[in-house]
Amino acid sequence: MKLKKIIDNLSGTVKVDGKTNLEITGIACDSKAVKPGYMFIALKGSRVNGADFIDEAIDRGANAILLDDDSAGIFKRGNTFIYVEDAKYGLAQASQAYFGDISSKMSLIGVTGTNGKTTITYLMESILKSRNEGVGVIGTVNYRFGQRSIPSINTTPGALELYSLLSNMQKEKLNYCIMEISSHSLEQRRVETLQFDVAIFTNLTREHLDFHKNMDDYLNAKLKLFEKIKKGGFAIVNIDDPASEKIIEKVKSESKAAIITYSIDREADITARDLRLSCNGLEFKLYSPKGTIEIKSNLIGRHNIYNILASIGASLAIGMDLKDIKIGVEALKSLPGRLESVGCGQNFSVYVDYAHTEDGFTNVLESLRELKPRRLISVFGCGGNRDRTKRPAMGKISTELSDIVFITSDNPRTEEPIDIINEIIKGISPQKDNYAIEPDRFNAIKKALVEAHEGDIVLIAGKGHETYQIFKDTTIPFDDREVVKRILKEAGLCLQSEMS
Repeated sequence: MKLKKIIDNLSGTVKVDGKTNLEITGIACDSKAVKPGYMFIALKGSRVNGADFIDEAIDRGANAILLDDDSAGIFKRGNTFIYVEDAKYGLAQASQAYFGDISSKMSLIGVTGTNGKTTITYLMESILKSRNEGVGVIGTVNYRFGQRSIPSINTTPGALELYSLLSNMQKEKLNYCIMEISSHSLEQRRVETLQFDVAIFTNLTREHLDFHKNMDDYLNAKLKLFEKIKKGGFAIVNIDDPASEKIIEKVKSESKAAIITYSIDREADITARDLRLSCNGLEFKLYSPKGTIEIKSNLIGRHNIYNILASIGASLAIGMDLKDIKIGVEALKSLPGRLESVGCGQNFSVYVDYAHTEDGFTNVLESLRELKPRRLISVFGCGGNRDRTKRPAMGKISTELSDIVFITSDNPRTEEPIDIINEIIKGISPQKDNYAIEPDRFNAIKKALVEAHEGDIVLIAGKGHETYQIFKDTTIPFDDREVVKRILKEAGLCLQSEMS
């Protein structure tokens, strides 16, 4: 592809220093990934500046360099330099030019909100497969399509990787891609050049305030998705959440998309009534513009009814009928690290869940409380180098909704685990004495499992599907699910028939 074609797709003030008739054979924003003929895009990050690696990119054969215009005139090594107002947006535009306007050729369904995004993508995938549709998924657990499953680094990958994934999906003739859209990705313009057939809003609760200045900034980042709905597209909105008013206002003023509302507590286009929750799953009566049906699911908890309603709204928006939707919803039996039942036949229940926010943790604990366990025992910690304001709140919630709590490490990163734990316990009432501190996550899980007896439920929260634990200088293998199985077997807590 000629460099000029990429330059022509850039907007705003663009300054070009050098030739434009060069052939571009690829794009990279990592200097080590540059090959002869590539365009290197020098992005400014929070820790490193891509401009520091321009010499390496040129040495590796970069034909052209794109970077922020505040660096104009610094580099003069004979290559073509393109200076733009925002290199992050430039990356998205260059990727669009190089891979093509993929969102005009595929149906994209974007899901944003604090909680529920992953579950909704799994539900939508199952629903679309019930109609034998080709579908790809990009989200927190992995990026998957066809026979491929790629471990996820970011919930929403960078623009270059995103376009590469979508391009490969298109080559496999997939009609749909369901994407989790994080607030980080919207703020960093990773999806800036994409258009969505359907955008789903789940909820907004305290999260990522290490990145966003406050809750208003967090909401404003989420709102950006609803500017990117295609003409004739749909916004699916949970009107039980207070932020829904801002979402609906944005849709009406910006995208003019059709709005489908869903709710449990209020009148909406999609509603659930006659809720029945148990340890075996959930049931409810669905009311929709297309009719009324009974829905059953193996998923547990009231919060998953919201996720199902969102998925049904999106499925109706893309023209599916209730029969196929019901089949798809009921076909999904479980998903990784979302109230995932784990064990080997022991006489108490163990669930592993990704809940790592105040609201997510509350939802999961309340859902398990509704199952009426003899005792609810929880294990959790909070991640290091992340929003510190939620730590005391999660400590308070844990001791109010659990009978016994083991406070431990999550991914401490560069923080000391005991410092994080001390911030957690600041939120616990002095009258509460139903918690213990165990910084070693393995030992905390072991203590919880040894404590459990018949009829109890043990919740291990925070890491869910993750298979690692991140410390200051190292990342170690650590999968809560595998740890549970190992401890149960070593402690002789499995039923004999399950061990053979």
